[in-house]
Amino acid sequence: MRRSPAIPLLLVALALTGCTAEAARAPIEPVDAAYAAHTECLGKHGVELKEKSAGVWVVDKGVIDHKAMLAAQEECKSLLPTELPVDQEALKVGKQISECYRRNGYPDYPDPDPKTGEVPAGTDMNDSAVMRKCHPGTSDVSLPASG
Repeated sequence: MRRSPAIPLLLVALALTGCTAEAARAPIEPVDAAYAAHTECLGKHGVELKEKSAGVWVVDKGVIDHKAMLAAQEECKSLLPTELPVDQEALKVGKQISECYRRNGYPDYPDPDPKTGEVPAGTDMNDSAVMRKCHPGTSDVSLPASG
């Protein structure tokens, strides 16, 4: 009995494809990771899910059974994240903007909160020239309402 040379080649091709797919898999975004357990729970309780990207599942909004969704949400509410991770790139940009404000006449302008990414409430910035300087590429910077 003669063995076909195609079988070992096929096994090598499958192994290489698996390795390539694994290596090419993008890292899961922190917010997607924070919702993963909740989304998995929804799926286990009858909500249709679809793969958003490799390893990231979301509710398939095209196939929602509202009754199943309400029941699943009740069952899974304890798995909702209480705090979402901050986008580190956005936080870095926010810190750069705060540093720009401090260099341009607002020495007490705070950095964004590292847990929320937000500048503390009550921080007034009404200098449109400095705002334009610290937000390059933004032609229409809206001023916060003064109160």
